[in-house]
Amino acid sequence: MKKERRRRLPRVLMLLGAAMALGALAMLLQTPNALQYCAAAPAPGEKGEAYAKLAKEGQKLGEGMKDALAWTAVGGVLQSETVSAGDHSASAALWAIGEGWLEVYPRFLTQGRRIGESELQDGVRVAMLDEELAFKLFGEELPPDATVKLNGVDFRVVGAVRHAGSLLGERGVGDGELYDIYVPLLAAGACEIQLDAVMLSAVPNSNSGGASQLFEDAAGQWQPGGTMIDLKKEAMRRTILPRVILLVVGLYALVGLFRRMTALAAGWIERFRGALRQSYFKALIPRLIGLIFQILLGYGALIGATYLLMLFSAQPLYVFTEWVPENIVAWSSITKVFWSLTGDAARLVRVGTRELRVVEFWGGILRWGVILALLGAGMRGRVES
Repeated sequence: MKKERRRRLPRVLMLLGAAMALGALAMLLQTPNALQYCAAAPAPGEKGEAYAKLAKEGQKLGEGMKDALAWTAVGGVLQSETVSAGDHSASAALWAIGEGWLEVYPRFLTQGRRIGESELQDGVRVAMLDEELAFKLFGEELPPDATVKLNGVDFRVVGAVRHAGSLLGERGVGDGELYDIYVPLLAAGACEIQLDAVMLSAVPNSNSGGASQLFEDAAGQWQPGGTMIDLKKEAMRRTILPRVILLVVGLYALVGLFRRMTALAAGWIERFRGALRQSYFKALIPRLIGLIFQILLGYGALIGATYLLMLFSAQPLYVFTEWVPENIVAWSSITKVFWSLTGDAARLVRVGTRELRVVEFWGGILRWGVILALLGAGMRGRVES
């Protein structure tokens, strides 16, 4: 009985680890391809002039980088704000959004309509609620004249959207509050709502290179002292460990398969030679053609698998171009890259966003899943030996 338990534990760890790793990897693959620059929000100023200035400069920045960026938007967040309607109230994360925000961060509409671009441009006092907040304040259907009060000011509710935190439309791991509310950035500034952070976001063009660095340089002038976040890089960073393990295991398996294929090919050739002793070569030509095709197909499949494995393993180098020294054989170039990366990791304070927190959470699950699977594999090898 004890021996059976010892054999069962490694299998359980391997299955649990594999399930955790695959589930986390699936979630990481859904990370939006967006660039984010997050900084502490300034005071809104008289009639929200500070926020209006940020919005204007952000749009100007986007227009100047149209070749590299498909969409650019300015927004901000207040982590917790009281939203009231009649006798009901709730605490929600307030998202103050500018033009193009809903293109960078699409939201699934469940009732009414979304805030229009002209309303974002003019700072009209309108709002979108997530569907759970809309249900709490108004019930199943939004009234045509639904309004909510923020900071003592009425905002007309134009629609409800699915919560962005998870696939199920509920609070996710990156959310500080249960509910979300969206209002125009200029309207929030005009009502003197003090945001916690402002954010410049963009979606890079698929065919543009260096968009991340261009965006970071421009964003630093937009609002100095902020933090640059490349969500694609952050998600890729969390997959490095399983990629390395897959590379090692894959190469080991491919070497074994190449040996197996060589042994099979040698056996096929030997049998063909035996057939030549009993039949004329002309009669065996179709068999020879089939033999050649089999060998070419087998080695071709293995070479293709090797190519795909190396391509998959090298993919981070195309994303993290800063990892590659200018001169890969010059020690000074290598140390320069090392200290640059170390310096970035040693910063005392790092501002985060909801999307980054989601990536960090699932990245942690992926890492521990891989560790559990490796632990189970090691224990199984020890038990069987």
